[in-house]
Amino acid sequence: MKIFSLILALFLFTFCIAQKTHFGAKAGTNYSSVVGDLTQGIKFRFSGHAGVFLEIEYSDKFSLKPEIVYSSQGFQFSSDLQSIQNGGVPSNGNEFRTNVQFNYLSIPVLGKFALNNRVFVEFGPQFGFLLNQITKTKLLDQGRSANAVDRSRISGDFRLDYGASAGLAIRINEKISFAPRFYISLRNRLDGIEGDLQNYNVLIQLSANYFF
Repeated sequence: MKIFSLILALFLFTFCIAQKTHFGAKAGTNYSSVVGDLTQGIKFRFSGHAGVFLEIEYSDKFSLKPEIVYSSQGFQFSSDLQSIQNGGVPSNGNEFRTNVQFNYLSIPVLGKFALNNRVFVEFGPQFGFLLNQITKTKLLDQGRSANAVDRSRISGDFRLDYGASAGLAIRINEKISFAPRFYISLRNRLDGIEGDLQNYNVLIQLSANYFF
């Protein structure tokens, strides 16, 4: 609640002193994974995101860009059970593939700096609230076909994730821009687990922005 209150106070303050405010919508692709401990064999996964944003313009060179985005993140990995049973000797192919999906309500609050009238640098903090986690396990038949064998869903209890986000915005015209962006979490996903294990979300994102 404190974070929401701070963000709301920031919005109200910026509206009072802003020269112009633009509203828009965004959508695009995510390429996400986790880094740190317990990540051996983990791979990136493709997913997507969609949301809305405000661009609060203070000058020709600087704007503040708060966003509210539904973002699907996570990772995937494969398990070769025959290899495990044979003491690590590789078999013909992976038998199981697991896809772990984290669905977040993300709130980036980014500063936007103009390099010229078409290219902008964006960076700032990002907060995420975990809505749920969906785990899907597929049985692989010698790498040629896949059939879902298990699916589980648990609540995320709005667990907080926070980190730093940075990228570019490339203006195509007055209505449309494209924005590649990188995010790394600064909150340890394994916090509370015994030991000093550390594990963090990472995200590469490509968005199409439309201004109304």
